[in-house]
Amino acid sequence: MMRPWKAWVAAVSVPMDARILAMVRILAASCVVFDLARVGLLGLADDFFLPYVLGGISQIHDSALVVDVLFGDATGPVLYGVSLAAMSLVALGIGGRPVQLLAILAYAQLGHLNPPGDRGVDRILRTTLLALLFSNAHRVWALGPWLRKKASPATVSSAVPWFLRFFLVDVYLSAGISKLMTTTQWVDYQHHPVLYRILSDPMAGRLDPVAAEALTPLWNAGGWFTIVMELGSILIVTRFAPWWAVAGIGMHLGIAATMHLGMFSWGMLALYPVLLAPWLGPRLAKLSSDRRRPRATATPSSTSSVPQDSAAGTSATRHDGR
Repeated sequence: MMRPWKAWVAAVSVPMDARILAMVRILAASCVVFDLARVGLLGLADDFFLPYVLGGISQIHDSALVVDVLFGDATGPVLYGVSLAAMSLVALGIGGRPVQLLAILAYAQLGHLNPPGDRGVDRILRTTLLALLFSNAHRVWALGPWLRKKASPATVSSAVPWFLRFFLVDVYLSAGISKLMTTTQWVDYQHHPVLYRILSDPMAGRLDPVAAEALTPLWNAGGWFTIVMELGSILIVTRFAPWWAVAGIGMHLGIAATMHLGMFSWGMLALYPVLLAPWLGPRLAKLSSDRRRPRATATPSSTSSVPQDSAAGTSATRHDGR
């Protein structure tokens, strides 16, 4: 019974380069910032985040919405503005844990204000940022500590990265099992590929249904690949995690290229530095050592003085010998 526990303690005790978690913090917060900014640029902020009686599109408000008693009809604009500003500060590394916690809570309340618009990726990114509160990711590649001239930690505990690994396994494995429980056509060559219907859907797909139908074998293979990737996500907690991540990057780039799913692919990829840590860590360490290594430079005056001194010494020796 103690052996698995000792193995777990040994795994989480291995230090990790703190910059890897800083990447996750910056990428996750940036995804939220750009997503919220796009909503504002499209002029949809009022439609999404105002109460239904004031012109909003959502008739449902989650019972967990609690700040509406403070801000009333202005709850939506206040939460939107606070979420956008606080997430921007998190990405920049200003304000530390208090600002990061404020960003998470405001963004969660925004989701409770419009539950149909609170997607899975929103919850994944909130959970990720919440986990990062228990690390020093807010002190690395951060503008706040840099302005105050505070030293950044070189390494962090592997406990949070391991949590994020298991979290990703849960996300992908649940998605794969859910697909197979919904329909077996994901792996059935005798029916129209599910992937074809998704990618040519007029609401979410980017592909022309007539042109894409000629590539039916490709969509069959793509459906198989999706199921294999999601059910094979258990590799994330093994030494093969970086190789699985390479295939996962290809999958998410394909999703981004063929579907209108907002920040879904980019939000998921924001967690991938943790999976690529075995490759990123040594390269980041090498980059740091190269920057710290002093460069030997020779000035013209110093190089020219050496032969002159040597010649003078040689002349003196010859003179003394005569």
